[in-house]
Amino acid sequence: MQKLAIFCLLLSLVSSCEKQTDWDLQTGNMDLLVVDGIITNEFKLQTITITRPVSGINDTPEPVRGATVLVSSDQLAHTFVEDSLHPGRYASEKPFKGIAKKTYSLLITSGNQVYSSKAELAPPAGNFDFIRYQKGESDHKYHFTRVPTQYSPVLPARYEIQLDWSKVPGYENENPDLCRMTVYYYTLPTMDVSEVFAPGTENITFPAGTVLTERRYSLTDEHAAFIRALLLETTWQGGYFNTASANIPTNLSTGAIGFFGACGVLQKQEIAGL
Repeated sequence: MQKLAIFCLLLSLVSSCEKQTDWDLQTGNMDLLVVDGIITNEFKLQTITITRPVSGINDTPEPVRGATVLVSSDQLAHTFVEDSLHPGRYASEKPFKGIAKKTYSLLITSGNQVYSSKAELAPPAGNFDFIRYQKGESDHKYHFTRVPTQYSPVLPARYEIQLDWSKVPGYENENPDLCRMTVYYYTLPTMDVSEVFAPGTENITFPAGTVLTERRYSLTDEHAAFIRALLLETTWQGGYFNTASANIPTNLSTGAIGFFGACGVLQKQEIAGL
């Protein structure tokens, strides 16, 4: 009985210490370019997004307009033009596919400043197991039962799982944007305690007939290190073991942040319940 009383007292003391906190966020250099782009081995219009940093957590990034963007290898040079419907997003004038183990150079001219980067295209790895899922007994919807492993010392990768149930009976009249979802998983050559004890994630469910498209992006060690640092500052923060904040590495020249990557991609597709 005495132990129970002590426990209740401690619990009341802990709960009474909760209070609202206003974060005093420091504003860094807002004149930087934020570059986000990946050249892949798929024959398509390749895209690169260029924005400015934000000072608030949920602020919308300001697009960088009117930049000159060029991506080249030892064989060809590709000019990128700004998408008039999506300012800040630049697409190659013609479709092209990246070649494994080739080095691609990025050159951005914005105003009187020039920014550059280089990335070697990581070849697509061998076959991979499709994400596993099963139907729940209570709601009769599907949920993931096995996702890509967190650790792989040899084959770092980014997994992109796209779900689309906009054409499933009963959802045809819903907003299509509310019937689609993209989920990301990462397999990295490092294992961090903040990754193992990261905050919980949303339990994702989807109806029978959902089209699942899984894309596996091969990563170079440099690209994997960038993603690890990004996750340490975002998704893995807020768990039992937080890390001290630090600048995220970049492969871009002075004045720009973000990452320019080149990845081999493999893709598989299934329909849930079929």
